[in-house]
Order: sequence, then C-alpha cells, then structure tokens
Amino acid sequence: MMLLAGVILTGSIGAAIAYQNGPPAMIGAFDFAYVGFAVIWGIVFFAEVPDTISILGIGLVVSAGILSLRQ
Repeated sequence: MMLLAGVILTGSIGAAIAYQNGPPAMIGAFDFAYVGFAVIWGIVFFAEVPDTISILGIGLVVSAGILSLRQ
C-alpha cells in the first residue's frame, strides 16, 4: 500500500507540474489515458468486460479529450 501511495503521489505531482509547464489542452488529453488502463485492469483483475453503455461513455470521454486537443 505504501508503494502504491508513493506511485500515485508521484503521478499526481507530475501531472500538476505538467499542467503548469505545458499547454493545458494537450496535458488534459493525455490525462484521460487512465480510461484505457481502467478497462484493461478491469478485464485482467476482475474479469469485468464493459457493456455497450460503458463503451459508449468511454467513447464520449475520449472524444471530448480529442476535441479539446483540436483547440
């Protein structure tokens, strides 16, 4: 748990520094990368396959990230 807390803390601090130094639209789009990892880890660890509504929601979130990139 301590290792996981350290990794999350490092990632959060890294994201805050990235938002300060880079264009927010670009950083925000890459900040949505957790969506893909959440699906992968859900399948691997919990045998949880997303249903149609979940896939549609994921698609909307990813589409919003892509649209924010086209600023």
